[in-house]
Amino acid sequence: MGPGLRVETRAVAELSEADRVLWAEFRKANPALYSPYFDLRYIEAAAMWAPGAAVAVVRRNGLTKAFLPFQRRGGLLQPLGAPLTDYHGLIARPDAGVDLREVVGALGARRYRFSGLMGLPRQGVSQGETRPAMLADLRQGYEAYLADRKAGGHWNYVKDKQRCMRQLTKAHGPVQFRWSKDPDDLARLIDGKRDQMRRTGQHDVFATPWTRALVASLAEIDSDDFGLRVAVLEVEGRQIAAEVGLLSGDTYHFWFPIYDRDFSRFSPGALLSYETLSVLAEEGVSFADFGPGAESYKRVFADPGPEVVEGDIHVDPFITGLRDLVSRAREVHPALHERLTAAYLRLDRRLDRITACEPALEGRLTAVGRTIGALGWRHRRLSVGLGVGLSLASASLLLSE
Repeated sequence: MGPGLRVETRAVAELSEADRVLWAEFRKANPALYSPYFDLRYIEAAAMWAPGAAVAVVRRNGLTKAFLPFQRRGGLLQPLGAPLTDYHGLIARPDAGVDLREVVGALGARRYRFSGLMGLPRQGVSQGETRPAMLADLRQGYEAYLADRKAGGHWNYVKDKQRCMRQLTKAHGPVQFRWSKDPDDLARLIDGKRDQMRRTGQHDVFATPWTRALVASLAEIDSDDFGLRVAVLEVEGRQIAAEVGLLSGDTYHFWFPIYDRDFSRFSPGALLSYETLSVLAEEGVSFADFGPGAESYKRVFADPGPEVVEGDIHVDPFITGLRDLVSRAREVHPALHERLTAAYLRLDRRLDRITACEPALEGRLTAVGRTIGALGWRHRRLSVGLGVGLSLASASLLLSE
């Protein structure tokens, strides 16, 4: 480690009042830490339920320079609350000069895997993908936001959804938006999300009790400037779309949605997003975050913001050797290298979610079997690279023990 650098592991509940003050100061000084996922109240809720939860306190010459919330899976570190936590990283000032690789090594881990790392230099990161956070600017109000979308070339999409709203109203009567605190609405939303994940071959992140408990505990927080919000869109007393979001200060994060497929021709999910943005602007929210990734459906609502990185930091020579083998395939057979890399990244993402949800090896292996079967069926063209990709990704999983 660098001179004078010390890393101490604590339970989040053991943070002192001075630590909490520093945490707030670091967030205020670092624009990259705007997200609700960096709010200490979110971290405290996640630490109550996530297995292996802890926080690293990083000091240099006796002065606290950074905090790193994480959950441990043997030799693997993940962001605290993964796979639900969309953004993560060091809680530190921009000029803290803390090397995340050194922190991972000091914690005795082989690997730190992340999907939305923010606010750090790229040194030491094995980068899988760089994506922007997608932000909607509501500071000037909702009408100014719509005018900005028009100027940005998205007016046809806006007009189309306005037409959908008129058609929906004509067919089913007035459309109602509401914030819900009803536990039944939240339970229905989670059930719908689980059904969607099963239908699309994803790992069901809510199959494990702790993820559901985390969401439920956030819903119980009664605060004007922080907590979980459930947005609901209804017609004729029937819920046609709903979405969970997180609020921290003047920033709202769209988290996970569902919609009634019987109403798909009216684009209920998009209509709910517009209604939510309108209400957020009225309530004084400055930014709405649609999460990382500039997919087409996000670009119509939001503009690229800070970059986030998916990848890992690893200090295990075995993993390094395996990756070197894949890299050398580029020189011999570029097409094969591309297929191997695609297979590895796809598996690594899925195994990362499985490992986060399932702290016990037995549960992971069962889920991995389902995942490989689903991948093999849905992506048969990847079959050549699937075996090597599985070897690489599974090595990461098994070495976490």
